[in-house]
Amino acid sequence: MNTGSFGSKNLSELKNYTWAGVVSFLNEQCKSSEMEKTQWLVEKKQYTERISQLEGELQASEAINKDLIQRVKMLEFSLRQERIKYGKLTGGHHRVNSDVISTILSRKEKNSDSIGQMLPKRRTRAHRQLLSKYLQELGLEDIFTGDLPPRQIHHRPSKSYGSNLQALIELPSENNTTPLPKSETVKINIIEDKSVKKSWELKIALKSHMDVVRSLHFTQKEGILATASEDCLIKLWDISHYDSFNENSQCEPYFSLRGHKKPILTMTGNIIGDEQLLYTAGEEGIIRVWELVPPNDVNAYGPAPDKSYCVGIWSGHSEAIWDLKHHPVDGLVLSSSADGIVKLWKTVDTTTSIENWKSGKNSANLVKNFMYPTADGENYHIPTCASWLITELNSFVVGYTTPYLNIFDKQTGKPSIIRFVKENDVYDKVYQINCIATSNSSNFTVCGHEDKHLRFFDLNSCCCVKDLVGHTDSVSSLWMSGNHLVSGGNDGSLRFWDVRTYQCLQEIPAHRKKYDEGVLCISQHPSFSLMASAGADSLVKLYHNI
Repeated sequence: MNTGSFGSKNLSELKNYTWAGVVSFLNEQCKSSEMEKTQWLVEKKQYTERISQLEGELQASEAINKDLIQRVKMLEFSLRQERIKYGKLTGGHHRVNSDVISTILSRKEKNSDSIGQMLPKRRTRAHRQLLSKYLQELGLEDIFTGDLPPRQIHHRPSKSYGSNLQALIELPSENNTTPLPKSETVKINIIEDKSVKKSWELKIALKSHMDVVRSLHFTQKEGILATASEDCLIKLWDISHYDSFNENSQCEPYFSLRGHKKPILTMTGNIIGDEQLLYTAGEEGIIRVWELVPPNDVNAYGPAPDKSYCVGIWSGHSEAIWDLKHHPVDGLVLSSSADGIVKLWKTVDTTTSIENWKSGKNSANLVKNFMYPTADGENYHIPTCASWLITELNSFVVGYTTPYLNIFDKQTGKPSIIRFVKENDVYDKVYQINCIATSNSSNFTVCGHEDKHLRFFDLNSCCCVKDLVGHTDSVSSLWMSGNHLVSGGNDGSLRFWDVRTYQCLQEIPAHRKKYDEGVLCISQHPSFSLMASAGADSLVKLYHNI
């Protein structure tokens, strides 16, 4: 009886399990493991950026320390010269008392008339102002005004050039250089540290394209910069030795990828991982996949290789493709086209792409289409740009030619619509969104518009929190890293912003205007302190932090 009841009990429990339930359980486990992997990769990227930031701050502090040491040496040299001149004028001695400043003040009190006749007033005043300037920079300007103890006028000359200033500032030796204490450098640190972080300067201008340069992409490895232009070419530049570049250097691309028959408008690539693939698109309405060529595998001045580095062509759009964006972690690519559709593609690795290309198969799978119908329901709003949300990797934002910003979920496809102007103002101006930049630390995004404005959106509340005029012409490109934003406009300038205060920190005249266009794309290297911009003047310019 017990055995029979036990067997019937197990049988009833087994009947509760179904194939659908088991498959659903396995799918949930797979999704949870993928989410954990994605979160780990995002945290790894954030920690890597934090390490790069701390290394930059360390280099900045070392540069400040070096500059302070040089200033102290200059001050000591000036004091030595003053001692020599004073000694010659007063008594013919080349060396004077170790406390020269107190000696001058005490002698001036007792024998002001005689010293006033012996010393040229104009030169004394000039040197005194110079010393005051150096002391003020070091935060020691109260030396001239402080109460000093009286000293004897006649005494034996000192055996060294030391003074009370050396007691206040000890000059480190060349073999053992240590940073100055915080209490002594805080007065200069506040100013100098900010200038080091925010100041960018032109490094080199790359000249090779024959038409407008529309897109840039820094690769994660090999130190390669890829540029795409309306001359139908993708050029690859070796920037691994960018430290040796200057404004007079000559740098040529080591290889050019050919295959497009119409102007190239956009380009993207993988950010994290070992894959080295480029994705380009333009007026043809197709996406081409390229195998990235390392500089060591190509002779820049030799015969062109017979190998074709195009490993895939994706067809799906009927009109020009304006924007491509690769997912930060997964093998997904977004394409925004003038046909009113945003397509989500799933990519494959390099080896599979090459094998599929040789066998005539497609190297990508179309996952889903995303559309935003107009009020009449017959047409679609035209997307101009898209960007993945770093803080919400299952979502992305899309900008349109109309005053709408949509947040799509890649799984459900349902949009969250953000309308940032009133209905009465729609036809007064052109509110087209030209570019989007998303924050990697908080859930907000910045859009650059045709009406010269920069608009900041809080994606949690789906509203515009700040609207300001960013350029004197339409805003054409954006790049965000941490709390800093770089914007490029058709006025030809680059502007650097602090998103916490919405203030412009620096402006650089970057590119010349041509056909009412200026700066067209901006990108920053993921590990180097290097930024690039390209524009309508066919130039690609590299900037470094100073």
